[in-house]
Amino acid sequence: MAEILFTIIIYPITQILEFSYTLTFKLFRETGLSIILIGIVVSTICLPLYAVAEKWQQIERAVSLKLKPKTDKIKRAFKGDEQYMILKTFYRQNHYHPIYALRSSFGLLIQVPFFIAAYQFISHLELLNGVSFYFIKDLSSPDALFSINGFKINILPIAMTLITCVSNFIYTKGLPVKEKVQLYSMAALFLILLYNSPSALVLYWTMNNVFSLFKNIYYRVKSKYKLFVLLGFFSFCCVLLAIFLQIKFTHNSNGQKIFVICVLLSVFPWIFLYIKNQIKVFFNKLIKYDKTKTLFVFILSIFLIWCVFALFIPSQLISSSPQEFSFIDNYTNPLYFIFNVSLQSFGMFIFLPFCLYFLFSDNFKKYFSIAFLAFAFGIIINVFLYSGNYGNISIDFILTYGPVHSNKESFFNICVMLVPLAAAFILYIQNNKNFIIIPLSLFIISIMTISVINISKINNSYVELKKYYVNEQIEFNDISPIFTLSRNGKNVVILMLDRAVSVFIPYIFEESPLLKTTYSGFTYYPNTVSFNGYTIVGAVPIFGGYEYTPLEMDKKSDVLLVEKHNEALLLLPGIFTENNYSVCVTDPPYANYQYISDLSIYNVYPEVKAHITDKNYTNAWLNENQFYLPKTSSVIKRNMFLYSIFRGLPLFLRQPLYMDGEWVAANSYAAIRLALNGYAVIDYLPLLTDITDDTINTALIMVNNTTHKDAYFLAPDYTPSLSIGNYGSSPFSKRKEYHTTAAALHRLGDWFEYLKKEKLYDNTRIILVSDHGHERNFVFKTDLPFNFEQYNALLMIKDFNNSGEIKTDVTFMSNADVPYLSMVDLIDNPVNPFTGKIVSNEQKNDPLYILMSKFPDKNVRHKTQFEINPEIDYYVHDNIFIQENWKKAN
Repeated sequence: MAEILFTIIIYPITQILEFSYTLTFKLFRETGLSIILIGIVVSTICLPLYAVAEKWQQIERAVSLKLKPKTDKIKRAFKGDEQYMILKTFYRQNHYHPIYALRSSFGLLIQVPFFIAAYQFISHLELLNGVSFYFIKDLSSPDALFSINGFKINILPIAMTLITCVSNFIYTKGLPVKEKVQLYSMAALFLILLYNSPSALVLYWTMNNVFSLFKNIYYRVKSKYKLFVLLGFFSFCCVLLAIFLQIKFTHNSNGQKIFVICVLLSVFPWIFLYIKNQIKVFFNKLIKYDKTKTLFVFILSIFLIWCVFALFIPSQLISSSPQEFSFIDNYTNPLYFIFNVSLQSFGMFIFLPFCLYFLFSDNFKKYFSIAFLAFAFGIIINVFLYSGNYGNISIDFILTYGPVHSNKESFFNICVMLVPLAAAFILYIQNNKNFIIIPLSLFIISIMTISVINISKINNSYVELKKYYVNEQIEFNDISPIFTLSRNGKNVVILMLDRAVSVFIPYIFEESPLLKTTYSGFTYYPNTVSFNGYTIVGAVPIFGGYEYTPLEMDKKSDVLLVEKHNEALLLLPGIFTENNYSVCVTDPPYANYQYISDLSIYNVYPEVKAHITDKNYTNAWLNENQFYLPKTSSVIKRNMFLYSIFRGLPLFLRQPLYMDGEWVAANSYAAIRLALNGYAVIDYLPLLTDITDDTINTALIMVNNTTHKDAYFLAPDYTPSLSIGNYGSSPFSKRKEYHTTAAALHRLGDWFEYLKKEKLYDNTRIILVSDHGHERNFVFKTDLPFNFEQYNALLMIKDFNNSGEIKTDVTFMSNADVPYLSMVDLIDNPVNPFTGKIVSNEQKNDPLYILMSKFPDKNVRHKTQFEINPEIDYYVHDNIFIQENWKKAN
């Protein structure tokens, strides 16, 4: 229950704090300044609440003062139950209840959730560690500015308390002693609570108190001049901030932009004041307050917003790949993440708005309702009409293509957003309530229906997944070999590096010359093509050869694609097993068309060892290396909520929220954790390798996802690090895709050195291959209507007894060559057990048909063909780097 209340009440405030901090930190790279600014932001947001609190306190004081003579007389004249009954009657006659006395404490009560949220956020902000800010040496520790006889004195909490006392002195002038004692006691309590707290937290709270001081001075100004004083103070602060930015960030483009914005903001309040006075009378006459209609519109609007953000968007996302969100840490059922985001959305879009609604006046409520109605309509438009084409989204909510929109697109979207605002206004002023309640209700029913269908699909997929899923999370002490290599036999190793970027290979070896010796005997084939740009199609020929290219698979229109896919995955294990090889397979991609591969397809070959390694060694690696990261489930719970909001935002606000995949996170470690799921496996390859002196032949077929996850590693050895001080010297040193490819090659190099030491290298054939490249071009620019490098597969081969520095061979190759190359000179005329045809590579003598479209994952198990489309597909031949060699399939 405590966790639920925290999620509903505190979490939304924490998100506001983190967003404010991250945005200011990204702009100015000043931690202390960011802490100060979030204090100002939060105080500004709370200003309307403080205004309401002050109003209630004044009402309470007036009522108490009015009733006090009579209540004092009753208390003197009567005792016990008689006193209680007479006071109760007296209060009822004056329309008063003792519980109303709490209104005088509302100003203090609203600070509690903000204090808890600030403490939760700042105390866990690792970016504060060791960071100084002017006279504060370390923002993550108490300031300890003075020391007397070895006893350290923290000045910031004392200064904070003094500011609070001055503020209280101004505020309580003329008030009863009871209220003064209450406020000064609170100041003393905060001094005790925050005395040994991190300086950053005290600095934040001090800014709140400074703001409160100015607020109390403002309330002491005669009401006639209050508004002018407030606007003048706001303009003065904007000018001061503009001067500060101009001095401190003279050569910072972001600082210059904010400088201009601050100058404009200093003028805006006065323009707003003039416009407000002109239109206030007009709108008050036009928009009448109807208590029932206003309340209904408000409730339906926030409920519609909640349905979209809490149910529709998360269920749509998870239903597209339920397996990917199953069995995450301690959460087995993916529906938990929908439940969690529903609580977060409830706090942000129902609980907080409801609190605000009932705090304000009737005149304000009608505008509040119209605003939320327009917001709800705007969300519907953005979600359904402006979904955006951002490519794939990973489990850590990293998009293939960032949400970068042109000014023209963003401007047009803003213009479209005026439609829901106008619609909300027009619908509200209609006398007939049904004009507005019926469309809102229909939207809610439709969204709820689709969400329930999605949730049902998710649960059904989860139930199916439970039948074959095995959690093999392994601790370091339990790591044991899972495959065998022989010193006296022949070993064949095929390792598919998912989405490894081939064009980076020369740059990696140029940056790390020692790798050239490590990869002795290897040949790099840059002129290698993949048959599709996505794993579910592009990986199949790696295991099945040319009979399982998209064009060839479509010819067998009477067989389900899932069966042909499984055939391809079984081809090499089957042939090697029949020829008395000891075979091990790990992480076969989409086995049985499941995201988490169904290893039961290998039951037809009981001798084959099949394992899921991805994620299973991550915790062991983290513990061994004392590498502390948030759990994957924590990342999902946070980012799914922000992703929902992202989908409903106008185009120009999406990138500031997405923030290049960091999702306005102050501490963003999601990407490195996902990369570690694969990295840990290849780092542990020496431990996973069993060595035998028996004269046996072995075949190891592995898939690894290190290169599929975009994260920075620490150069020059490209090892994981929470702080990247060295990005390397490559031209692509700031590309995460380069780092993961380099990290994979370095750790594989460590394994190769291990194989050399154990005298296994010479009698081992090694093939490194990728299913496809990255979705963008890094090196080659063409006029082709697709990203050329996405279809450039990595291919590196070391044959038996090969030696010498790594070579480059520009022969035309494809990743469908792998089955033939793995068995050549080992197995004579290997035959596909499912078709009876000999496995060869002669098909590449003709132009190769490349499927350009992404194969849809939905209902894939029931399809028999890829739906080849010659209008968008291409043939390629001889040299993929010559643009003219790519020809439209039609």
